[in-house]
Amino acid sequence: MSKSIRIFKTPEAEAQYHAAYQAALELWPLPYRELYIPTRFGLTHVIASGPEEGSPLVLFHPAGSPAVIWYRNAAAFGQHFRIYAVDVIGEVNKSVLTVPIRTRQELADWVVDLFGGLKLESALIVGNSFGGFLTLNTALYLPDRVEKIVLISPAATFVPMWAWYWYFFPAYLIRSKFLLKRAYDWIWQGFPIDDCIAQIRAITRASGIPHHIPPSVFRDEELRKVKTPTLLLIGDQEVIYKPERAIRRAARLVPHLKAEIIRNANHNAEYTAAEEVNKKILSFIIES
Repeated sequence: MSKSIRIFKTPEAEAQYHAAYQAALELWPLPYRELYIPTRFGLTHVIASGPEEGSPLVLFHPAGSPAVIWYRNAAAFGQHFRIYAVDVIGEVNKSVLTVPIRTRQELADWVVDLFGGLKLESALIVGNSFGGFLTLNTALYLPDRVEKIVLISPAATFVPMWAWYWYFFPAYLIRSKFLLKRAYDWIWQGFPIDDCIAQIRAITRASGIPHHIPPSVFRDEELRKVKTPTLLLIGDQEVIYKPERAIRRAARLVPHLKAEIIRNANHNAEYTAAEEVNKKILSFIIES
C-alpha cells in the first residue's frame, strides 16, 4: 500500500487522539469489533456492532467528530440492525488515507470499496453534517446500493452554508487557535458534551489535518434523481443555515422525502437529542 498521508501534525497529537478515542469507545453500549477495510484510497476504520444477522445500517459521522460519536445511538439501532459506524476516510480519525479523494465520483468509488470489504450488497445509511452530504452523494451515484437514507443537518447539500464559511474559513486559513475554538463553540451552541468527545474535538481542532473535498450544494436536476426514501432531520438550533430554507428546497426537489425540525438540538442532533432522533430514525426505517 502507498505511504499514508499525514492526518495529525505530530506523533504526540496522534497518540493523544487515539487515547481519547479509546476512552470514548468505553462508552459504546454494545459489544463491538474494530475493522480495517482496504480501499483504493487507504484503510477505512469501522466499528461493527449489533446482531451479525441484522440488516446493515451504515453511519457516516460529521466532520470534526469520528465514528465513535454514534455511541448515544448504538444501543437503539443495535436492537434491530448490524451497525457499521465508519471513520470517513480523509477526515481526522482512525482511518489511514493513502490517496486523496478529489471528486464526488471518487467519494462514491470509496463507498463501493467499503461495501465490498464489508460484503454489503446494499444498506441503510444515516449521516450527519459532512456525513449527510456523503450519504446523499451515495444515494445519487449508487442508487441500487442504498435502501433508505437519513440526513441529519447535511453540510451544504440543499442550501449554501455561508455562516460556516464565515466562522471556519478564516480560522483554518490562518490556523488561529482562538478563531478555531470560537468556530467550534459557535456550531456546538453550548450543549453539554462528554469529556472524551470534547477532547477528541479539541485535538482535531488543534492538530488535525483533514483531506477531503468540501461539501457542496446539489443541483436541482441531481436532487430530482434521488429516488431513495429520505428522512431529513435538522436541529432547531442549527446555525450553518436556516433549517426552514433547507427543508423547503429539499421537499420541493427530492421525490420521496420526509423532513422534520428537532427541538432542542444543534448541528449534531444525533448527539444532543439522541433519544428523539433515535425514535424518528427507527420509525422511518422500520415502519415507513
